[in-house]
Amino acid sequence: MPLDERKKRILEAIIEEYNKTAEPVGSSKIASDYNLGFSSATIRNDMAALEEMGYLDKPHTSAGRVPSSKGYRFYVDTIMKEYQLTPREKALIDDNLKEDVLRFDELIKEASSILSRITNYASLVAGPQNDACSVEEIKLVKLGQDRLMIVLLADNGIIKESVVRYNGEISEENIQIFNSLLNYKFKGMNFKEVYDNINSNIQDELYNINNTVVPLVMELNHMLTEGDSEIYLDGTRNMLELPELKKETTLKNFLNIIETQDAIKELVKNGYNGNINVYIGQETAFEDLKDFTIITYKQVINDKEIGTIGVIGPKRMDYKKVIPVIKYIGDKVQEKIKQGGEEDGGKPGEQ
Repeated sequence: MPLDERKKRILEAIIEEYNKTAEPVGSSKIASDYNLGFSSATIRNDMAALEEMGYLDKPHTSAGRVPSSKGYRFYVDTIMKEYQLTPREKALIDDNLKEDVLRFDELIKEASSILSRITNYASLVAGPQNDACSVEEIKLVKLGQDRLMIVLLADNGIIKESVVRYNGEISEENIQIFNSLLNYKFKGMNFKEVYDNINSNIQDELYNINNTVVPLVMELNHMLTEGDSEIYLDGTRNMLELPELKKETTLKNFLNIIETQDAIKELVKNGYNGNINVYIGQETAFEDLKDFTIITYKQVINDKEIGTIGVIGPKRMDYKKVIPVIKYIGDKVQEKIKQGGEEDGGKPGEQ
């Protein structure tokens, strides 16, 4: 049954009050502090109805009520009016991201640190899934008698580079042959496909040209898998100050979330490209997340995934402020990557 306007306003007031205090909310508090124009008895009756409909929960030890996951979902999707960041808040973010950061991983980690400081929740970043990255170009550059730089450029603009040492001698001519062969075989193939095929399809061919090539193939394999499904967390200490985590079971659940990262990885993987994704409490299949919300922003440039930023916080989260902050920081990261691409001739940022 759809909620009428009165119930929506009462639900919104309960959520705002609970977000501030982390204490169950009673009808008298809403009647006295929120100037809704409804009597305490009317509010009490509607709170009972909202509980029956699943939008509120009633803790056993209190006469007040708290928002449920369903209540928060309705609030985020229907009631909430997003906060507009002030020029000062935008300037703070801009100033912290204005330094010239050439490496993509450094840029996105800096964004995560800013996000954690502004929201006071734990922040997360993840690189793109390797099956979302395709090889644009592979470059081999000889640095010395026994060192070779591998530069791996993905079609989403992310660059990975590494230096490999080898025993023996590889001529410039053989390096050019390796380079041409790698690009001929793998250009346009996604990272996972390259990883699955490089040993069976190309190692023997390279080895026949020069048997010192084994370290090169091993390092290229490492580059192809590096970063996939890795989650970088910042500000987890912020969470330990929250009243929710004074409860032993909630604290254990949070520690399990950040230690195993299973839930985070699954939600990051499944998020929609280019959208803010909000996962609230019991909506997910993960029992550890029942008291938490994860918000992610999977970023895209030219229809290509470049990574994900987000926050982990309590269900009692300031959604109307947190969501626009994530969006603004994420958009600034994309802007810097695009700027880097323009300055570097289409090669934005390194990883």
